[in-house]
Amino acid sequence: MNAHTLTRSWRCPVCSGALIAEASRLRCGCGADYPIIAGIPRLLPAGGAGSGAAAHREMMERTRQSFGFQWTRFGEMVCDFEENFLNYVQPLPPEFFLGKRGLDAGCGFGRHLFNAAKLGAEMVGIDLSAAIDVSARNTAQLPNVTLAQADIYHPPLADGSFDFVYSIGVLHHLPDPEAAFQRLARLVKPGGTMAIWVYSKHRRLTRHLLEAVRRVTAHLPHPVVKALSWLAASIEWWGYIRPYQLLHRLPGLGPWVERWTLSRIKVYAAYPFQVSYADWFDRLAAPIRFYYDPEELDSWFARAGLGEPQLSPTGNYGWRAVGVKPAS
Repeated sequence: MNAHTLTRSWRCPVCSGALIAEASRLRCGCGADYPIIAGIPRLLPAGGAGSGAAAHREMMERTRQSFGFQWTRFGEMVCDFEENFLNYVQPLPPEFFLGKRGLDAGCGFGRHLFNAAKLGAEMVGIDLSAAIDVSARNTAQLPNVTLAQADIYHPPLADGSFDFVYSIGVLHHLPDPEAAFQRLARLVKPGGTMAIWVYSKHRRLTRHLLEAVRRVTAHLPHPVVKALSWLAASIEWWGYIRPYQLLHRLPGLGPWVERWTLSRIKVYAAYPFQVSYADWFDRLAAPIRFYYDPEELDSWFARAGLGEPQLSPTGNYGWRAVGVKPAS
């Protein structure tokens, strides 16, 4: 990444001023300076991640550690995630991305970032955690990807500089999800598009049971949670997913199996074991999980001036929402 790319893409997260590249650092006229490590700017405010009260900062730090651990252990591109990406951003078609400039806010290990760039967008990816280094590895062959370690609450980017911004599976893990959403919405150009995916309030009993378990597991050491996640994923894989993969192909029996199998089993049957394993870690380890209904998401988009979003469910576990900022 050259000095031109660095100074063109980034702004100071403290004052939004322009940055000057000097050797292995980026400096701002306000006095702030940020290291460049392994070619990636580390554009975090001096006070650390998050903003406001100490409890907020503490929760952001726990979140940073949890997802940093997760995506440095489960960061392989074990399959082609393009269909998965397009499912999360429906109704945006593949041709939407060609020639546009976009932001992946909370890019994790880079699977969605990779596909948006592969579809022709000039992509910027930010992540709070060490996962940004895994994104760099997974997108190294793509010249149209620029990365920084950064905080969604203090994005080191100019307002109105993106044709589209998306955040998939990230906002519901933050201490104040709507505040993060509103900050990201400012980065969208007039006429640009904002897309998010968050957890749904459906499956009330499942949610309550999961949150009861998480009151324990979210406070355990990450290696212990990883072992528990392997156990849960193995039971799910060999008890449900693998039998479904085999039985639904059988003449006569297949249609019956297809009809009565839970949708989540069908979803995971399309992916390798690693995907289920990583998702179990996410369920058990993430410090925060918020859940939403359409009315709440409508109000987010309205307050951001994005009009009425196109909302659609992904089964009973999540909501997609896509809105457009008025052109004037």
